[in-house]
Amino acid sequence: MNKKTYLNGDVYKGDLKDDQPHGKGKMTYAENGRVYEGDWVDGKRNGQGKVTWTDGKVYEGGFKDDHTHGKGKITCADGDVYEGDWVDGKYHGQGKMTLANGEVYEGDWVDGKRHGKGKYTWPDGNVYEGDFANDNLNGKGKHTWSNGDVYEGDIADGKRNGMGKTTYADGKVEEGRWEDDKFIN
Repeated sequence: MNKKTYLNGDVYKGDLKDDQPHGKGKMTYAENGRVYEGDWVDGKRNGQGKVTWTDGKVYEGGFKDDHTHGKGKITCADGDVYEGDWVDGKYHGQGKMTLANGEVYEGDWVDGKRHGKGKYTWPDGNVYEGDFANDNLNGKGKHTWSNGDVYEGDIADGKRNGMGKTTYADGKVEEGRWEDDKFIN
């Protein structure tokens, strides 16, 4: 096994090619104590690997040109977990985010934001299924509350906005135009 210590204090142990990490190896970064162990190509993280941060955060999955890329899972120190597709270091494609507080989003991601079709579940049992844009409920969707109320229709910035129908648990129905979660007519 080869060992290489860089001027900045980083330490690499593993396969080398032309004095660069290439093959299997482990890099310990002096600046922040982060450790990467996995595949290397021409001095860059490429293939499968695992990064461990000093605060306990862990990423395991694919890498391309030193960025998280492909399928991967990150578990944050606070207990939040994302598992799914990555592109250039961001959540992108299909993925599931489970927050430590019990909230869960499963669906489409674009550039690290919820965007496209998805399902959001709150710990109290409320569920939203539908469109997301720019990390918020936006578009058409169905929101079901744990008390039995159901809204289907237009959503903007997480609120009933536009045309839609709420059917309350007691049977009452309000169908028509909504603004900022208030029934207009």
